[in-house]
Amino acid sequence: MIAHENAAFDFVERIQALDSVAAVLDTFRQEAGHFGFSTIALGMLPAAGSGAPSGSFFVSTWPETWVDTYVGEELARLDPTVTHARVSAVPATWSELRILYRKRPGSIRLFQATAAHGWPEGLCIPVHGPRGYQGVVSLGGETGDLPLRSRAALHLMGLYLHERLKELMAPDLAPSEVPRLTPGEIECIQWLMAGKTDWEIGEILGIAEATAHWRIERAKKKLDVKTRAQLTALAVHYGLVRP
Repeated sequence: MIAHENAAFDFVERIQALDSVAAVLDTFRQEAGHFGFSTIALGMLPAAGSGAPSGSFFVSTWPETWVDTYVGEELARLDPTVTHARVSAVPATWSELRILYRKRPGSIRLFQATAAHGWPEGLCIPVHGPRGYQGVVSLGGETGDLPLRSRAALHLMGLYLHERLKELMAPDLAPSEVPRLTPGEIECIQWLMAGKTDWEIGEILGIAEATAHWRIERAKKKLDVKTRAQLTALAVHYGLVRP
């Protein structure tokens, strides 16, 4: 395993030359496989109290059935990896999180569900950045205990993976080049990040559902993105909204 640990530095160099999300993710999946991990999920943490990661920067190799379950049942509210990433910068295995959050309602049920998918063990890598940014890289698989060097290697790769994918999905612009959003558009994006629908945003802001939808679509056009996930990722990346 030492060879794989030393490969962490090579991985950091290799992904800088890759220009697609799929290529970067596949490269990391191969490296993580050497440590016994078979699935990856990463991105910006959902707003506090939100159970859905889909309203923000989120990438995974999860099967669609688990994505539907995780998002549909709002399991981010129960996920110890999300909780841990909010309060710590130190990686933790799922075994450690089971103990740490054993009294938390729902956490055991969530880990039982991941085990049923073939991921009895995992590693949570917290990500913290400028302007209060919080993210996570979560690995799942069948691996057992991780030696300190292995954990450090995965920590390094996870941080660079997260940053590289964020760069590819939200490229840097000079401050003068960042499109200007109206206060109304920013409000809608902020609530979109909290997992609210157009109708819910309209109710919160006292505007029509169609108006909320129009503001979000106009913001997407200004930032030249096609999805709402890309919109929120760029808005945070450019400091237009706070995570």
